[in-house]
Amino acid sequence: MLLLTVACAALGAEDAATGSGKKLFSFGILESGSWAEEGNLVNRLDFSLYAPWSLRLRGQLTDRRPTPPWEYPDDGISAVGTALYHKSTGSRLVYGLIETRGLLNRTRNVWSHSAPWFESHSLSTADLKTSPGEMESANTYIALLSPALGPVNASFSVQLDGNANAIFTGGAGARLPFNSNVRLEGLVTERQIDERKNDSWFSDKPYLPERKLRFYALNATFTNRYFCFAGDFAHSEMFAWGDGIYTNVSLRAGPGPWRFSFAADGSDSRFSGADGSIPGAGFRSAAKFEWEGSRNMLFRVSSTLRSASIQKPFDRNLTNVYFRFPLDKRLPVRINRISLSMERDAQSWEKIEDSLSLSTAFSAGPVRPNFSLNLNQHTAAKIGDRINPFPDYTAKHEFDSLKLSGGLSCRLLFVSLNGTINYTLTDKKAPLVTSSISASVSGKLGRIGLKLSSDAKTGDWSYTLSWKFQKTF
Repeated sequence: MLLLTVACAALGAEDAATGSGKKLFSFGILESGSWAEEGNLVNRLDFSLYAPWSLRLRGQLTDRRPTPPWEYPDDGISAVGTALYHKSTGSRLVYGLIETRGLLNRTRNVWSHSAPWFESHSLSTADLKTSPGEMESANTYIALLSPALGPVNASFSVQLDGNANAIFTGGAGARLPFNSNVRLEGLVTERQIDERKNDSWFSDKPYLPERKLRFYALNATFTNRYFCFAGDFAHSEMFAWGDGIYTNVSLRAGPGPWRFSFAADGSDSRFSGADGSIPGAGFRSAAKFEWEGSRNMLFRVSSTLRSASIQKPFDRNLTNVYFRFPLDKRLPVRINRISLSMERDAQSWEKIEDSLSLSTAFSAGPVRPNFSLNLNQHTAAKIGDRINPFPDYTAKHEFDSLKLSGGLSCRLLFVSLNGTINYTLTDKKAPLVTSSISASVSGKLGRIGLKLSSDAKTGDWSYTLSWKFQKTF
C-alpha cells in the first residue's frame, strides 16, 4: 500500500500557479491497483513528464505479490519500465516488459485470436505492459515514424530482448486519389529456440533439439470509403522441424450505414510463430454483416467456420447475433441490447458439443438489469455420417451444464452499484450458486471500488479492493 499512500499524497497537493500562459512542462501521475483477499496485491505507479515539441517521458513501476504481502516478503514480482514518446509522429523508445500489437501478434498463436477481420489489421507498435509477468525479461523497443512527406509516410522499428534477439519491422503508407490509402509492412527475425523435451514417455509432442528459427511476415492494407482489403503472409523456417506458412485475407464493403465483411486464414502443420510457438494446422472462414441506424442502433450478425485443414470439411462453428435497440429516453422501461451465440465443436464424432448463449440488458430509470443463459449439450454421430458444422438443437442431446446469470447496476450521483448472481447446474453434480456485490466511487481524481464475492462451494465471502487515481499538474 506504500505506492497508494505516495500517490494519494501527490494527488492531494494543489497545482502550482503558472499564470495565464501555457505551461512549458507538465507532470502527470497515475496510481492504480487492487487487493484481493484470496489473491494478489497489484500496484502500478506511472509518472509522465510532458515537454515541448510533443515529447513525453514516462516511468512505470508495477508490482504483484500474494496477500497479505507481509506474509510473503520474497514472493513478489516487480518490473520497472521507462519510455520516451513523440506524440506528433508516434515515434517512441521503450525499455521494460513489452506488450506488442499488430503484425507480430496476428501471426503468433493464430487460433487463439478471433477471425482476422479488417479492423484487426492495425499498424505494428509496442508499449509497456501495465502488469508484471512471470518468466519475462525486459525488452528494448525503438520505433521511428516519419511525418507525412507529401502523400507518403514511413516507419521502422526494432525490438531487442536480453539475448540480443532482434525483431525488425518496417513499413510505408501512401494517400491515393478518391480518399484511398495503402500501407505495406514487413517483419523479419532470427533467433535460437530452446530444446523441447518430452513431457512423458508417450508424449504427443516429439523431442526437438535447440534450433534456429527464421521468420518473415508481410502485410498489405488498402482502405477506401466503399471497399477495404487487408492480408497477412508469414513464413517460418525452423531447423529439425521444417518450413511452414500462415496467411489471412479480409474484405470489407459498404458505402453507407451497412457493411459486409469476409475473412479467411489458414496455416500448415509446420508453421511456427516468431516466438517458436506452433499453433498447428487449420483453416477458418468467416462472414459478418453490420447495420448502423439512427439513435445509436446497431445490428450485427457473424458466423465463423473452422476445419483441421483447407482440404477437410468444416467441423466447428461460432455464430453471433447482436442487436442494440435505438435509444429512446422517453420510455420508462426499455430494452438496451440482446445477443445470441450458437457454437458447435464436432472434432470428435463420438462427442459433438453444442452450446447456446443468450443475454439481454434493460434500462428502468437509473437501474439497469441484465440476464444471460448458457446451455451446453452434446450428441454423437455414427461412423460415416456427414457432420453438420452448424448446431442442431432439434437432435437428441445429452445435458452437460446450464448457467443462469442475473445482474443489476445503478448509478447514483458519483456512486456506482453492481450486483450479480449465478446459478450453475452441471450433469451429475450439485448446483452451484455464486453472487457478488460491488460499489465504486468516482471523482475528478479517479475511482475507488470494493467488491464482495461468494464462494460457490463453501459459501464464504471474500473482498477485492481496487483503485485508480490520476492527475496532471
